[in-house]
Amino acid sequence: MLDSKVTQHLLIMSCLEELHEWELSNSYMLKTMTGQHLYYKIVQRIVGDKSLMFKSLKDLFSGSNLSEKALRNRMLDFEEFGYIETNTCIDDGRSKYLMPTSLFHADLREHAAQAKYIFSKNFLLIDK
Repeated sequence: MLDSKVTQHLLIMSCLEELHEWELSNSYMLKTMTGQHLYYKIVQRIVGDKSLMFKSLKDLFSGSNLSEKALRNRMLDFEEFGYIETNTCIDDGRSKYLMPTSLFHADLREHAAQAKYIFSKNFLLIDK
């Protein structure tokens, strides 16, 4: 018989696997590693440190083992599909920053709701 910690870890992994399957089937942005990297960097800007919203695009590429070219191509895909808009920095016309669109926000809400649903089947979730 498995102890409760091992069982809990297995449940967490099972939830993550179910969420990953949902992501692959339902989210264009999360189907690739480059998409996942950019998605979570953008989410960090939205729900975390809001001052990051106006940082240059270079910041989005940091902390990744993925090529900058691949990330730039995925970013162009996000823009083409309407998930983000790129804007020129007012202070420095050579730099650009991105803004997530209402489509990005809608997909983020759906993703978060799905994650909450999946984890709530096995864990008691308490809202702050």
